[in-house]
Amino acid sequence: ALELLVDAQGTVGGATGVNRQTGETWVVRAGAVVIATGGCAFLSKALGCNVLTGDGQLMAAEVGAAMSGMEFSNAYGLGPAFSSVTKSLFYNWATFYDRDGQAIEGAGSSRGRSVIAQNLQTQPVFACIDRADAQIRAWMRTAQPNFFVSFDRQGIDPFTQHFPVTLRLEGTVRGTGGLNLVDPTCATSVAGLYAAGDAATRELICGGFTGGGSHNAAWALSSGFWAGAGAAAFGKDARSRASRTLRRAG
Repeated sequence: ALELLVDAQGTVGGATGVNRQTGETWVVRAGAVVIATGGCAFLSKALGCNVLTGDGQLMAAEVGAAMSGMEFSNAYGLGPAFSSVTKSLFYNWATFYDRDGQAIEGAGSSRGRSVIAQNLQTQPVFACIDRADAQIRAWMRTAQPNFFVSFDRQGIDPFTQHFPVTLRLEGTVRGTGGLNLVDPTCATSVAGLYAAGDAATRELICGGFTGGGSHNAAWALSSGFWAGAGAAAFGKDARSRASRTLRRAG
């Protein structure tokens, strides 16, 4: 999808783009459009985030949609320096060390991530999930198996060996900010355009920071339902009116 279609009044009425397999242009005329393209992580190379470059937000901005909370787009995920996985739950059982093997005071995942960031400016930081007992270790393996894939490939035991960590930008995917919503139907500031999930701002439910699960997962499910219902109702009314002449907005 490359651009939205709008009528003479600026109401969104479809989208157009290119079929990447055939090279042919496609056009969809619709009573309303929901932007559900995810957040923007600015090609940070974090797993699942690298392809999220804000295409949907750009298309919405081209028709005049307002953004909100984009200043809260500086969320960084913690992960191994040799991996794109930024799942950080298990680091609550980790100790963080400097290159000499000394524990870094105040460093942590939930609290103390800024300490890790400050140390990374001048030296490597290492972690070891050495505060998890055998029962918790077994649970971790079943709870998030892909967390361990990069460790297993390199023959590293994260429970007993120190491994280098880094911070990868996750932008509005883990932070917040996105298309501003003007009512409970998840409508944007442009008629006929709705937003759901990470494409929409989450300030309404969590302020300046969300995370990967809980709030974000609930928001994706709920906003998708609300935006779909709102767009359907708007589109039904739009189709009942005379046919519109649409132009490309990109």
